[in-house]
Amino acid sequence: MAQDVNAVGRRRRRRSDVALNRTKLLEAARHLLSEDPDVSMAAIAKAAGLGRPTAYRHFGTREELVEAVRRQERDDAEANELEFVRPAGELAHRAPTPLSVTDVLNKVPPFQLGDQIVAEAQRLAGVTAAAIYLCDLDGTTLQRMAGGGGFPASLPAPLAVGPEIPREGVAVLRASIQAVLPGVAVAPMYLRGRAIGVLVAMGAADDALRDLAAEAAAAIALADDYTDAIGGVRRARPTSPAAEIQQNLLPPRILRIAGALIAGNVLPGYDIGGDWFDYAENRDCAWIGIADTEGRGPRAAGLGAVILGAFRAARHRSTDPAVVVRAMHEVLREVSDATSQAHATIATWSGPTSTIRWITCGEHAPVLITADGTLELLGDGMLPRLGRRGLTTSPKVQERRLEDGDRLLLLSDAIIDRPMLGGGTLGLDGVREAVAKAPLASAAGTLRAIEDAVREAVDDPLADDATLVVLVPNPAVSEAENEG
Repeated sequence: MAQDVNAVGRRRRRRSDVALNRTKLLEAARHLLSEDPDVSMAAIAKAAGLGRPTAYRHFGTREELVEAVRRQERDDAEANELEFVRPAGELAHRAPTPLSVTDVLNKVPPFQLGDQIVAEAQRLAGVTAAAIYLCDLDGTTLQRMAGGGGFPASLPAPLAVGPEIPREGVAVLRASIQAVLPGVAVAPMYLRGRAIGVLVAMGAADDALRDLAAEAAAAIALADDYTDAIGGVRRARPTSPAAEIQQNLLPPRILRIAGALIAGNVLPGYDIGGDWFDYAENRDCAWIGIADTEGRGPRAAGLGAVILGAFRAARHRSTDPAVVVRAMHEVLREVSDATSQAHATIATWSGPTSTIRWITCGEHAPVLITADGTLELLGDGMLPRLGRRGLTTSPKVQERRLEDGDRLLLLSDAIIDRPMLGGGTLGLDGVREAVAKAPLASAAGTLRAIEDAVREAVDDPLADDATLVVLVPNPAVSEAENEG
């Protein structure tokens, strides 16, 4: 069994490494082509930190790479258009809506939504067959939600983060799908800058399918609260009761906030259930939190849910991490009769000043990795675990300004302490090596690279939740929303 787990981890790692290299090439080409339309393939490979042979393995010719860049720019433009926050009354549509979200939710049973979307796709001119795929909880495969016509039950999902696909992963995903299904049109179902799955069709007009996919994403997200059918597609294997509690508490895995990109996930996702991460962007700041309740199973999941509730309730009326941490501490002591403890880091982010303010209770200090690969453990001023006697009534808040190229990691000890096949643990050095493989400006790519290192390192399935949040400062996010 261990060998099977390790083999799966190595295959996933190889697929991710290939996908991340392709993403690096696309990013380097976009930058260099904007400055010099005649830039050589060798220069692009060098800028991506790769060799020419690697570049040509991904793109047979320079022209093929240029075309891939154009397609990626179109994907990004489409995602940005859907994501821009517009003033009230200024909602703009590119084309007449092919699917009315309100109509389909009011008139179609939620468990039949996938079939309805496929039926709408098959009404498009030229379409002979269509299918919808959603990412599974592990971010390993796309699972078919609806559609037939010879479409496989599952497809690989390179660079997915849990059940979501980052924008920089869409080009890689499209190439992966079209390698299995040549000739299909692939339309990502974008929702706030990340895709929750794809709509694929034979013989489709690309623009019409994209319009339908955009409406389908919103309909699926809303319908998920009314049926188990959509969540069932994402669960490639059974979840434990504790993990089910956990999964229903987690926020989206990928988020764009003012001045930053965020990605977060919990592994393994099907068992245990004591960890959580959370974030929310409010008027005065964005909140980010990660916690690990000691123990495992339903009790740990229940206590984790209680302190998450305290986190969410307290941040409604404060912008001070100290106030929120104190509320979480008090509720944990109350509901557990002062017998349980939890590790947590609670932070606020200011996009205009690129500043993170945080409090760490326990052993999960934030990790900062700079553009040149230098790793710094932000461990000064750490406090006792939540629930432990002695936590001060006025905990001190730490503060740090992040620079372009920095990556801030909030992670649980299950990542640092992950056993390695050759002995020892993954440790901070292993985390740093994994981060070096990811594109510099990609929160999702950084998270995926660390996850792959964790999965490949284990001899056996994870014995504890491995939780990770990555924040990458990105002023362009704020600029894009202002333009919108």
